[in-house]
Amino acid sequence: MQASFKKLTLLVFHQQRQQITEMLQKIGVLHIEFNKDFHSEAIDILEQNKNRLVKTIDIIEAHESKKTIKSDKAQEPVNCAVNDVLDLKHRMDANILQKESLLKDKLQRIPWGDFDLSKIQRLRASGIKVKLCIATKKEYDTYDFGSLIHRLVQITSNQVYFVVIGKPEKPIPFESVKVPERTLSELIKSEETLQKENEKIQQEIASYSSCLTHLKAELTNLENQLAFAMVQGSYHEHQKGSILSLKGWFPSETEPDLIQYLKTEQLSYAIEAPNPENDVPVKLKNNRYSKLFEPITKIFELPNYYEWDPTPLIAVFYPIMFAYCLGDAGYGLIFFAASLIGWFGFLKHTKSLALMGMILGLMTTVMGLVKSGSVFGIPTNSEQSELFQMLGKYVLIPDDRDFMFNAFNVALMIGVVQIFLGIFVSIYNKLRYDHYTKAISQIGKLLIVKGLIWIFLADMQEIATLQHFGMLRNILLIGGVLLVLFFHDMEQALPARAASGLLPLFFIFTGVLGDVLSYVRLFALGVASSVLGLVVNQIGMQIMENSWWGLLIGVVFLLFGHTLNFCIAVLGSFVHPLRLTFVEFYNNAQFKGGGKAYQPFKKQPIES
Repeated sequence: MQASFKKLTLLVFHQQRQQITEMLQKIGVLHIEFNKDFHSEAIDILEQNKNRLVKTIDIIEAHESKKTIKSDKAQEPVNCAVNDVLDLKHRMDANILQKESLLKDKLQRIPWGDFDLSKIQRLRASGIKVKLCIATKKEYDTYDFGSLIHRLVQITSNQVYFVVIGKPEKPIPFESVKVPERTLSELIKSEETLQKENEKIQQEIASYSSCLTHLKAELTNLENQLAFAMVQGSYHEHQKGSILSLKGWFPSETEPDLIQYLKTEQLSYAIEAPNPENDVPVKLKNNRYSKLFEPITKIFELPNYYEWDPTPLIAVFYPIMFAYCLGDAGYGLIFFAASLIGWFGFLKHTKSLALMGMILGLMTTVMGLVKSGSVFGIPTNSEQSELFQMLGKYVLIPDDRDFMFNAFNVALMIGVVQIFLGIFVSIYNKLRYDHYTKAISQIGKLLIVKGLIWIFLADMQEIATLQHFGMLRNILLIGGVLLVLFFHDMEQALPARAASGLLPLFFIFTGVLGDVLSYVRLFALGVASSVLGLVVNQIGMQIMENSWWGLLIGVVFLLFGHTLNFCIAVLGSFVHPLRLTFVEFYNNAQFKGGGKAYQPFKKQPIES
């Protein structure tokens, strides 16, 4: 769901600009319509300082773990800390570039060994040429060097490295290498020196972690100043600048308090309801459970103000599809445990993500028991344990192809239900935010989809009850086709509309089949996860049968195999439900997106 908004227009005298801006920042509910064409030197300076500060904080946090000693940097002025850290990072980057250059030279020098360069210099001083050459073994063996002195340095599988000393009468037809200016040992020593210097620089950067709180407080202060300056430049001038106006958006639920405040300050204002031409901000407003899945909605795009928020449906379908893909009760318990640990550890600052992970883990555990039945790749229909025999009784979605609600068909049913709901969402959006005539073609699409699903269930699945109502099914199909043909584009004349309606019909008939079949990936990924787990178990058990060391190797193999399978399965379970949501569901819901998040102009608290 979304919060409703209204538009506020303020009229003030130019002398009140500073006072009114401070008042709006104190209220903290108005989403200002910024003047994108406004620029000033003060704003440019603030943005530059903010960018430098953000970069400094990122650098310190990246090296914070390398802190080895206590430091007294906490009281250092912000500007000094920023300049010092950025300078240290610049030195470190320069050392890294130099080290890469040394590494390249070292790799070229390794085949030649660590010879004494002073000897080559003495020969050159005497007028004797020295060349380092590379050739194939056949070329080297067959070439006539004549009076030239040549010495092998190294022979590899396909190349010969050798030195030619003397004054050749004709050019030597081999690849030559420039004589280095430094020996191999000198290059290695320089590389080690740079490495030690960088380690020292990293520790010095880490010593500034004690002033992170101070730097972040200054960053918040800069952001407040920048927002204030942007609002100052967003006033529109009237009457030669004597009268100013400012526009912004506020949630409708805050209207009584806002009006009372404006009246107290004796300000002139106008409040309007939004219209489709307005760029209204978006504030998602969901219950506690659905709110956990708002980050998934935001991965793609926020819905715009004039469409229904799909988050509640994502909150229902995403856990089901995730669990269907992961498909193993044991892996679900591991995912739940990892999320629980994250609640107290690495996700303690984003506990909503940890809670969502726990929900996904529990859903996977349940799905792993009721669908096919698998615990760490062990089928629950196994007769090896009474516990597994008991768990096997809870399998409601077996792999039995003769059972209608088998794992394959249920995956398709999930897709059908989600596609139906997507079409319902598009009809709702047309009726509420557009015109009822725009919804008629979508109703036609709904009837067509119903008819096609009816054909699948009655003919392919051989459901006798549905086969007796073939006339009703034909009426749905014909009625849907007519609605799409004659109402898909009401701006066209009737003959042109009917002719151009063939293309939407083609996309509906072909698209429904493709969309529904896309949900087979839920079944396929679940099967792949379970089968790979089963294979890992079989190989591990065979390894264990040999001896005591086989037992040790088998345990290591089981841990490694299941860890790898778990990571791959989790990645697929995360990505593919997103794909089904953002492509199949969003396409049928005619999701437009493009909403911009509600960002009220208010003073952010500065943490000390």
